[in-house]
Amino acid sequence: MIVLVGTILKILNINNRITYLLSFAVAIICMIISQYKLYKIIEKDVKNKTLKIMIPTLIILNIFSIELFLFIEKGIMIFSILMCICAIEAVINFFKIKKKKYILCALIYMLFANFSYQGVTGIFVAVALVYILKYSKNIKDFFMNNVIAACIYGIPAVLDYILIRILSVGSRVSGKIVLVESVKKIAKSTFEMIIYMHKLLPKYFYFVLVGIITIILFWQIITKNNKKLKEILKIVYIFIGIIAVTILPQLIQSTDWIWFVPRSTYSYAAIYGILILYLVMNYDLKENIAKIIIILSGILLVLQFYTFNKISTDRYKLNAVDYEVTKKICHSIDEYEEKTGNKVDKIAIYKDKEIEYSYNGIFITGDINLKAYSKEWGVLSIIEYYSNRKLTQVEIDTVKQEEFGKKNWTSFSNDQLIFEENTLHLCMY
Repeated sequence: MIVLVGTILKILNINNRITYLLSFAVAIICMIISQYKLYKIIEKDVKNKTLKIMIPTLIILNIFSIELFLFIEKGIMIFSILMCICAIEAVINFFKIKKKKYILCALIYMLFANFSYQGVTGIFVAVALVYILKYSKNIKDFFMNNVIAACIYGIPAVLDYILIRILSVGSRVSGKIVLVESVKKIAKSTFEMIIYMHKLLPKYFYFVLVGIITIILFWQIITKNNKKLKEILKIVYIFIGIIAVTILPQLIQSTDWIWFVPRSTYSYAAIYGILILYLVMNYDLKENIAKIIIILSGILLVLQFYTFNKISTDRYKLNAVDYEVTKKICHSIDEYEEKTGNKVDKIAIYKDKEIEYSYNGIFITGDINLKAYSKEWGVLSIIEYYSNRKLTQVEIDTVKQEEFGKKNWTSFSNDQLIFEENTLHLCMY
């Protein structure tokens, strides 16, 4: 989908600025519609008016969603979430009235979701788990509903994976998979995600919130339910389902490419809202318990949007520094061309001793707020963009790399630039 839309925009000669604005508008619209549709889905199941409004935000606009808004293709990425919510709506309709057309609709929605962005499709399963439990009157229903949901999630994912394997020239899905190393890497990353939440929240905060809701759930089960073991197993089922759908897709990637970041683990950050949804759907809460949950959720949302604001403001600061550095490089190129008459159309990119991934004082986690001069593709793209020239990246000079590799720049210096005829030798830092 991203390739298709990108090709159309290129044919129409729409520049990056307009593309970014259009993508941002589509992302906002899709996010609003997604939350509204989820609100309508849960409307009859949630009696508390405040929680009825908060739950869609806790699930859809969760703490990990911020990274989806940081890419130029944000509109397509959030569109994927909308397609997942549409698929949930369709599968619930099937659970209610058993018309097969809803399965077909759900499959089509999930196909669009996978073609748009695979990293968020686990949200379909995360929400569906609650409704599988609601519409399963017996073991047979439970088994069949799980099979149907698994097929709706799995078939489009497999088709998308096959298509990527055929068309992709990258190593993300075509590289080597060392299963033991992949499992170790995933286990370590999962633990860190649960505890640190990719540093987007204070350490243990989300873990404690989820723990509190789980304790409330267990208390409701112990005091109000006769089938205690069965109800506890339902909670375990929700936990296992959400964690599995978050981490298992990582196994199909090459071991070197396994990389836990907010956008690829989006569904896990919905677990708090999912547990609250299940709780209020199945138990009449006392007023003081409902208030505790609302207060805790309010604190989470305040911290969440503080983080969103911090990331956004630091992103502007980061872009400003990148711009200033690039202006100096472009000025040096212009001076060199004017002085020598050589036209610079090639670039060789080197690395210093220890590359810093952002600037001092900038919030960074995963791929959030990386500076342009920490990645080769970033260096090439930003210089091309601001210099309005096409550069061909060429192989590095091993002697120059040895010299650059002894340096450890903390800010931009003209010593990072070497001109030779029509080639710029530039060191990342």
